[in-house]
Parts: sequence; structure tokens; C-alpha cells
Amino acid sequence: MFKKRSTRSRLVAGLAALLLGGAGSVALADYPSKSIDMVIPWPTGGRTDVSIRMIAPYMAKALGQPVIVQNRVGGAGIVGMSAVRDAAPDGYTISTGGIALASIQYQKRNAPSLKDYTWIARTYWTPLVVAVPVDSPFQTARELVDFARANPRKVSHGNSGTGSSTHLASAAMAKKLGITISQVPYKGEGPAVVGLAGGEAAFSLGLMPAFKSLLDAGKLRILGVADTQRSPLFPDVPTLVEQGVDFVSIAFEALHMPNGVSPEVLDKLRSASRQALTDPELRDKLAMIGLSLDYQDAPEFVQWLEQYDRETKELIRELGLLVQE
Repeated sequence: MFKKRSTRSRLVAGLAALLLGGAGSVALADYPSKSIDMVIPWPTGGRTDVSIRMIAPYMAKALGQPVIVQNRVGGAGIVGMSAVRDAAPDGYTISTGGIALASIQYQKRNAPSLKDYTWIARTYWTPLVVAVPVDSPFQTARELVDFARANPRKVSHGNSGTGSSTHLASAAMAKKLGITISQVPYKGEGPAVVGLAGGEAAFSLGLMPAFKSLLDAGKLRILGVADTQRSPLFPDVPTLVEQGVDFVSIAFEALHMPNGVSPEVLDKLRSASRQALTDPELRDKLAMIGLSLDYQDAPEFVQWLEQYDRETKELIRELGLLVQE
């Protein structure tokens, strides 16, 4: 059994740590001295995987060390999220997360929380779009909303799974606009988009990259962008707001790492992120897959994230999906 140390012994230990601080300072000054693991809790080929594999080389250039992308898959993202949460807080394990982490923390027991991580910087911020089958009778987002208001539950939304980000976004849309829609859940984003193109749902709310291939194939149409201003990536698509539909919904991701990392290491990672995420070349590469590079430093991002977290939790509670506080 370990005995509880006296106040005197704790003070002595503290003084010793201060006196020996020089050795730790040397290690911090050398950071990073080896490659850094970038953990992705999702399979290869998805939006997060593709975007981070574009970002990683720019982070590596800024840090002067390789950034190795690792897919740690399982448990609806919980395996990878937990691995990052439990990693050594030395700055050599970082990850990326956003709307999926914000929602899963309240729907799965023992899932990591947003508060389990130290946030470094936001990578992208992209509005959702409203997509419909190419032969849909709705030509505008206003037509779809007006019909839904006059015909409760007769307009169906195809989501990527109950409790998923697309489910939550469409529920928030219905709440904000005072309409009642029905949900058609699928096992993932891909099946949901295919189902939409086949007319199994009236519309879907999601990110443009998810719809792009079937949009290009002439099987889908985009009715509007859920933002206050048109996206520079698709300037011909009107916003919902300019169509008289007062609803905004975005997707975001941000770099983070385990809690407990020293301020010196955090500062170096924030500086590297700033350099990488403001590179015009990287911005153009992400634009090619329909994502808007939108760097935001940790202090401002965390302030916004706190409000987003409160709103997400309340929505999950209203949907009856809240499993843990």
C-alpha cells in the first residue's frame, strides 16, 4: 500500500521538480524530435480521411517532422477517439474531429467528450446543402418547406443513421422552421445518398462532397446552401436565406490532442497549424473536394464550440437519444 505523503514531502518534491526543470525545458525546446501520429477514427476514403491526408504534408512542413496518418477504426468512431484521449500528452498524438464527436459523446456510453481534448485549431467550416432527386417536384427550398408545413410528415429526409450529424441537422432544421418531417435512416452517408437518388427520400441535408458524384451524374439536384451567403465553391447555388428559408447549418472539423500537453508544445502546434491552414495551395486542394479551408485559432474556436455543444446536447435530449450527460 502507498502511504499518503506529508505536506512537507510534497513541498520538497515540488521544489525538486522546479530545480530540475531545466532538463524538461531542453526536451520541450527540441519538440518535435520525431514523427507525429495523426489519428483518424474513421475508415479510409471518407471526407475526414481525404481532407486530413491533404492537410498532413503541410503540417509536416511547418513542424519539420513527418505527420503519419493512422486510421483507428471501430465502435462508430469511439475506438480512435478513445485512443487519442488516452495517449501520452506529449504532442506526438493528434487527431481531428467535429460534428460526429460532438454528437456521439451524448449517445454512446463511455464515449469520449469534447472536454477530454485540448483543441489546437479549426481546419474547415463548410455549410450543408439541401439535395433532392433529379425528378423531384420541388424546384426551390422554399417550395419544399412550404409543402412540408402544409403536409406534416409527408416530406421524408434521408439521413446517414439515427443520431448521425445529418439526422441532427435535419431535426434542427425542422425545429427552426416549425415543420414536421419523417426520417429515413441508412447505414452511412453513401447508402443515404444512393437512396436519395433512387427516390427513397424527398431530400437530404448534407455536405456537397457527399452528393457530388451523383450530382455530376445527373441524378441529384441542389436546392440551396444552408448559410447566410453563397459559397465561393459553388456560387451559382442560392442560399436558403435568400429563398426565404431562415436556416443555417454547418459542418466543421478541428485538430485536437490529449489533455495535459504542456503550453510550450501547444504553442508550437498552434503555430504550425496557422502556417499550414492558411496556405493558399492547401485551400485550393480542399476546394476541389468541396471543402472550405477556414483556419481558426483555439481560443476563438473553443468559445464557439462551447455554445455549439450546449445546443447539440439539448437537441439530442429533445430527440430522446440522450444516453449520458
